[in-house]
Amino acid sequence: MRIIKLNESNQAIVIKNAIKIIQGGGIVIGPTDTVYGIFCDARNKDAIKKIFALKGRPRQKALPIFVRDIKMARYYTYISDAKARFLEKVWLTPLDNERSENIMGPGFVTVVFQHKDKLPRVLTGGLDTVGIRIPNHPFLRELLFILDYPVAQTSANVSDAPPARNVAEIKKYFIGAKTKPDLVIDAGEIEGEPSAVIDCTGVRPVILRTGTLSFDTLNDFWDSPTDGN
Repeated sequence: MRIIKLNESNQAIVIKNAIKIIQGGGIVIGPTDTVYGIFCDARNKDAIKKIFALKGRPRQKALPIFVRDIKMARYYTYISDAKARFLEKVWLTPLDNERSENIMGPGFVTVVFQHKDKLPRVLTGGLDTVGIRIPNHPFLRELLFILDYPVAQTSANVSDAPPARNVAEIKKYFIGAKTKPDLVIDAGEIEGEPSAVIDCTGVRPVILRTGTLSFDTLNDFWDSPTDGN
């Protein structure tokens, strides 16, 4: 299990290493805006199976994906123009000092949509929906910009255990595992909270997990009824 320390001076080299592994069907553990995550090519079913084996995760539990932007999200999922405008507010609204406890911006909100069957069924657990998120972490943003395709992601932990927030916890979970990550990126301690989760498959969005997103903020973002899916 190879571990690389991430810092401002070596980010380009670390990203290059991560891209090589992901393109080759491997597994990377690295920082997100919330906790440490496990990543792979979201289009590679064999790599996705490795994540399930690594975590001991039940196959019926779908994996969410990271996307670069709303355009990429719309390529893989059914998103109406009205819901795309909603996503612009949820994902792209800058943090506001007066309302920062409610508006988390990109990186902190996962949104569930119906997918277009362009991703392996093992990733979606056989469901017709998938959770998508735009990360705000500089490492992930640059990674997705270069890859130009979605990355499957899930918290770095064995199934039903707390997410890892540092490399010591990652080692505790995976150092003795039969399936191991190909690369672990050490970005220090991560103190974030789990993302909010919003179901956007219906006429109006519904909060499935609040995270740091309030119901009032959700209603503020939703100016008018949508035109459907």
